[in-house]
Amino acid sequence: MSQPITFDDATLNRFATAEWSKALHYLSKSYGLSPDDCKDVFQESFLTLYNNVADGKLTKLTSSLSTYFMGICRNKALELLRTKALMPAVDDEASLSLTGGTFREDKADALIALDGSDFEREKQRLVCGLVRNLPSPCHELLWGYYRDELSLKTLAKMLGYSEGSVKVTKHRCTEKFKTRYQELVKKLF
Repeated sequence: MSQPITFDDATLNRFATAEWSKALHYLSKSYGLSPDDCKDVFQESFLTLYNNVADGKLTKLTSSLSTYFMGICRNKALELLRTKALMPAVDDEASLSLTGGTFREDKADALIALDGSDFEREKQRLVCGLVRNLPSPCHELLWGYYRDELSLKTLAKMLGYSEGSVKVTKHRCTEKFKTRYQELVKKLF
């Protein structure tokens, strides 16, 4: 059995710093990810690399460490894109219209295939994606108010706004969310 490859934390930190801009450029250009998604993928990839080294899973490199790391980034980017997909993949034959464009078989099959719990999970994932993609401070306000059940007063202190400003901003953000949600529903159904 091969000996695990080891690196100390300082070496891994220098590696991460050196790979940062290269990885972000690669992820952005190759997969069309937003800057935030690129950063998330980089962090998840680096954590995977770190854990593989720490757990002794990395025993032999057939390429450079940089190439190995970019492979992890590629896999994480593809995983992210799969989770962000709004509809399941459907072959071309299944997407043919039965009644001159008024009935979309692919959408009907996707709905039929979802049982109640799958549908709820998918709906939650879509809502989370919509909130996550709202501009700042909207996503912070909506997460804080609806998910974390924070009061407007607490949110105002956290964000450095007056309570009245947070109330108006939350309303504006809720309207943005509502508009995006309605657009998504129209696309899906």
